[in-house]
Amino acid sequence: MKLKIITALSLVPLVFIVLTALTGGEVQVSGRVFSDRPEIAKCIMLVKVVAKKGNKVLAVGHDLLDTTGVYKLMIKSLPSQQTPVDIYVAGLGIDTMYIKSYPSFSANAISLNIPVPNVYTKDDKGTVICPKCGSSADILPVKYGAHHRIKRIIHNGDTTYVPLDHNIPSEMYSELHPYWYCNKCKIQF
Repeated sequence: MKLKIITALSLVPLVFIVLTALTGGEVQVSGRVFSDRPEIAKCIMLVKVVAKKGNKVLAVGHDLLDTTGVYKLMIKSLPSQQTPVDIYVAGLGIDTMYIKSYPSFSANAISLNIPVPNVYTKDDKGTVICPKCGSSADILPVKYGAHHRIKRIIHNGDTTYVPLDHNIPSEMYSELHPYWYCNKCKIQF
C-alpha cells in the first residue's frame, strides 16, 4: 500500500511537467480596471492592459476594454529573475502607466484588479515610493505641457543640469495619466 502511495506521489511532478509542456507555460492574468469615481469610470473603456518583458510586448488585453473594465492577458513567455513580466495600462490619449511586476508566477491563473487613478505608497517623509524598485530616491513628478523645469548646479566650475520633473510635451491630461516617474526604473506610475 505504501509503495502505491509513494509511486502515485512521484507521478505528481511528472504530470505537472507534462501539463506545463503542453500548455507552453502559459499564464492567464485577468481582472478588472475600475474606479470608484463616476467621472473616471466612464472613461475606463479607453484603457487597455499590456504585459511586457523588457521592451517586448507579450500580451494585450483586448484593444480597448468594455465599460465594465474586464480584461484577460494570456502570457506565454514566463518571467526570469533578470527580466520580470511587467503589467501596464495604456490607451487612447493615455500615457503608459506601470502597475506591477511579476518576477515569477505562483499559478497558471493570476487575478489582478487595477484601480484608476493609481494608488501611491509614500515613505516616512511623505515622498512617493516607486512600485517597482521600492525607492523614493529618484522620483520625479510628471508634468504635462511645454514647460520643463531644470535645476542648474555649479560645482568646481562645472555646470550640470538636473531635471526637477519628468516632462511630457502634451496639453492633454486626465486623472488616468501617471503622476510620477522613476528615473532609475524609467517607468511612469
